Amino acid sequence: MNLPDQLEKLHQAANDAAAKFDSSPDAVFDPCGLILEIPPVEGHYWCTPSNVVTFARTGGDGVHYSYLKDFDSSNGTLPIVMTLPCADENNVVIAESFEEFFDLGYYVGWFSLEQLVYQEERAIAYFEKPDEEQWDYAESRLAFMREAMRIRPVPPRMERLAKLNERYFGLLKIPELPE
Repeated sequence: MNLPDQLEKLHQAANDAAAKFDSSPDAVFDPCGLILEIPPVEGHYWCTPSNVVTFARTGGDGVHYSYLKDFDSSNGTLPIVMTLPCADENNVVIAESFEEFFDLGYYVGWFSLEQLVYQEERAIAYFEKPDEEQWDYAESRLAFMREAMRIRPVPPRMERLAKLNERYFGLLKIPELPE
């Protein structure tokens, strides 16, 4: 499987961070809510779209992140999907590229992105101002990610998510609900 450039860069950052933090590459960013699937996997849960490749999971409630495979883009666009098996709304297009996805986690990581589906106003506030306890726990690994991936602070906005879902949600091949 050919990996997108930004995913290859993430895997290299994970290898480097694993050596620094005495961890495995797949789990080194777990404190940030990003457990990597190395190599990425197709299929994950009953509600994972069939045309995505899962590259990471949060470690909570089956939430995982995937990119749209076989997406033809000349400008680096590669929609990122968040799948939430326990929610009424199982799939949300969360970013238009890996860069945008990484930027969303600048302050607090990616674990709580699922709250955008459950408690959007509270989640937006959380991503704009870090929770000090979470900040301290994951700060050294987030700092590593920020530098390695050149992440900048761009908190999620509901208007942006609505636009992304309007543009890309129809491309997802979502399996039928199991009986």
